[in-house]
Amino acid sequence: MGLALEKLPDWPAGMNRGMALAYTGVSGEQLDEWRRAGVVRFRPRGPRGQMLALRTDLDAALAILFGTESRGGIEL
Repeated sequence: MGLALEKLPDWPAGMNRGMALAYTGVSGEQLDEWRRAGVVRFRPRGPRGQMLALRTDLDAALAILFGTESRGGIEL
C-alpha cells in the first residue's frame, strides 16, 4: 500500500540520474527524452563534477507529463 509519509526520504535539491529516476518513477527513456528536450538539465556540480538535475526541473517535467491533455499530458 506504499510507504508511510514519515518513512519517505528527504529528497535533495540536486539529484544524480539514479536518484532522479527513483524520485520521478519514470523510465530511463522518459528521463532521456526530457533531457534531450531541455526540460531537465543535468549540470556538473561538486568537486568531482557529478552530473545533477535540479528537483524543481524534475517536478516541472512531471507536471507537464501529468498535466492536461491539451498540453500533451495525461488526463487524470
